[in-house]
Amino acid sequence: MEGRDRLAKIIESENLTAKQFAEEIGVSAGTISNILGGRNKPSVEIYVRILNRFRTISSDWLMLGTGSMYRPNGGVTQTALFGDMRPIDVEQGEETPSQAPAAPQQPAVPQNMRQAANSPAAKQIARIIIYYTDGTYEER
Repeated sequence: MEGRDRLAKIIESENLTAKQFAEEIGVSAGTISNILGGRNKPSVEIYVRILNRFRTISSDWLMLGTGSMYRPNGGVTQTALFGDMRPIDVEQGEETPSQAPAAPQQPAVPQNMRQAANSPAAKQIARIIIYYTDGTYEER
C-alpha cells in the first residue's frame, strides 16, 4: 500500500472528503488532490501534520505501511518511530544489546578557532534544533 492509499484510507475511516481532510491538517485541497491522484507523493511535512491532527494514527503505519492503522488501545502517546529497532554490529551481522547512548563529549577546539569565534566577523548561530529521545524536537 502506497502513501496515497494510506491517506485515502484515513479520509475514508474518518468520514471526510478530501477537502475536509486538507482543512483538518492545514494544507490546500489541491495538495491532497495531487497526492491522491498520484501526481505527488506525501512529504514528511504532510505526515507530521496528519500525526499532529489525528493522534490515534500509528506513525509506523502511516510512514512505512507496517503494523496497524491505529495505535493500540487508541492511546494518545506515540512510541518513537523505529523504536523497536536494535543496533546491528555491521562486522558481525548480529544485534548488539540495546543501551543508552553515551553522553556526547566536547570536541577539542583549536586555539585559532576560539579566537575566530570571538571576532566580530565570526558566523552567528541562526537556529538550534534539539532532538529528544521520544521522537519530538524543539527549535530555538
